Amino acid sequence: MTEETDAVVIGSGVAGLTAALSAASRGLRVTLLEKAPVFGGTSAVSGGSVWAPNSKYPAEGSRPDSREDGLEYVRALALGRVDDRLLEAFVDNINPALDFLEKETPIEFSSNPHHPDYQPQLPGARPGGRTLQVGLFDTKLLGEHTQQLRKGHSSVPITRLEGDEWGMERPERWDWKLLAERVANGLVGMGAALAGTLLDACLKKGVQVHVNARADELERDAQGRVVGVHAVVDGERRSFRASKGVVLASGGFEWNKDLVNTFLGVPMDAPASPPANEGDGLTMAMSVGAALGNMSEAWWGPMIAASGDTYDGVPLYRPTSGLRTLPGGIIVNRRGHRFLDEAMNYNDFGKMLAAFDSHDYEYSNLPCWLVFDERFRRSYPIATVTPETPTPKWMLTAPTLGELAEAAGIDPAGLAAQVEEFNRHAADGVDPVFHRGESVYDLYRGDPEVTPNRNLRPLESGPYYAVRLFLGCLGTKGGPLTDTEGAVLDTRGARIRGLYACGNVAASPFGPGYPGAGATLAAGIVFGYLSGQALAGA
Repeated sequence: MTEETDAVVIGSGVAGLTAALSAASRGLRVTLLEKAPVFGGTSAVSGGSVWAPNSKYPAEGSRPDSREDGLEYVRALALGRVDDRLLEAFVDNINPALDFLEKETPIEFSSNPHHPDYQPQLPGARPGGRTLQVGLFDTKLLGEHTQQLRKGHSSVPITRLEGDEWGMERPERWDWKLLAERVANGLVGMGAALAGTLLDACLKKGVQVHVNARADELERDAQGRVVGVHAVVDGERRSFRASKGVVLASGGFEWNKDLVNTFLGVPMDAPASPPANEGDGLTMAMSVGAALGNMSEAWWGPMIAASGDTYDGVPLYRPTSGLRTLPGGIIVNRRGHRFLDEAMNYNDFGKMLAAFDSHDYEYSNLPCWLVFDERFRRSYPIATVTPETPTPKWMLTAPTLGELAEAAGIDPAGLAAQVEEFNRHAADGVDPVFHRGESVYDLYRGDPEVTPNRNLRPLESGPYYAVRLFLGCLGTKGGPLTDTEGAVLDTRGARIRGLYACGNVAASPFGPGYPGAGATLAAGIVFGYLSGQALAGA
């Protein structure tokens, strides 16, 4: 069976939905194929933030932003590994892309004045205001597709700004009556809200959508132009002919162990995305001669695994962005040594886990553990465990630090010396070695009720606990190289006509860097928007 259309978009995360909406808004017939049985991709399980330098949503009390500062910052992050034209294309088109979404959808963006850039010490960085948040979405608007919107790891319909106000790590302070009403009314928040709003807009524009549709082969004409795609839809082999072209927006390759071993080259064992991200778009792009870039990079992060915690039938690895910043815990390697500021941004934390010691021929910080005291255990939720619930087997516990070290496989003498040194300084609210709790990024999280430093205090009396952390990622960020319109390039730098890519399937415009919360979605939105516009003009 062959279906004729103008454009095919592969993937239904925010990047793919933006590309589909962009093309449809220009009058194109668009078909969207989603491999999973639900729409939303990795975006739906994200925080739904959008990182927007020099945006039109100034944060109250923040220093005015500028194009020049935005460019200076992303250039510093990219370390010279990204075509400067791509960086300029992102900074110059984030506002037009947001304008487009506001015009075509009821989305309302709000600036988060307190969320800092991830490297606030770099030139051009801002201590707040660049990360934009979205509101809630009523899933009933999707009609027959209501149950086909991917649910997040947590079904709590809360906005990021509410979470900041109430305390993301203190759910006992949340307005659970209000949240229960929202659940009953079919409301969702964060990434699911953004993806749902875009899906609704696509449906209203006439985009033809399919779930359980795994695209696996691009079709080219005699001149080499991509003119369609072959896919298995609900078990049936089908062809989709696209007169204008195809957009790859199918996510990363983090769930494909062979591709991870080949390209990432580190023990990334804990992907935190839906397991449909197996590199289908990458392999299709490779098959038609696409040049690749940024293949050794991912949106890294340390993850926690609660035994029995699953998602889509596979183990669920949860990010630890807030947990690591809380006072009363430290993170140590097998020698019992701290090796970083525990409260640093998750992407650069992940790079520390991937560090290889050539002298000892080992990953010196893998495995590692979050070690904490009884006060910590009874104050904060840890993955699926709340302060009042019994301690599960996957959370090691012992009455003394020495016994805990033995149980975890940590050097007992090393841990004892480390805790003694840490406690001595933490009693004064300082960390002279790694400066935890000094940066504006660290201070965005933590526990404001703990003084003089919301990010650290001495480990007190036992029993003590240890939870293993894993090297994981939110998604990979390497793939086909693209130009400033999202067109895929071949190994000679020429366009592969009719083929575009955006989101995690494409080489990230930020290279090895991660500018701030929402940068992943922002890049997908910008280049999804540009791809759709380029298709319409093809």
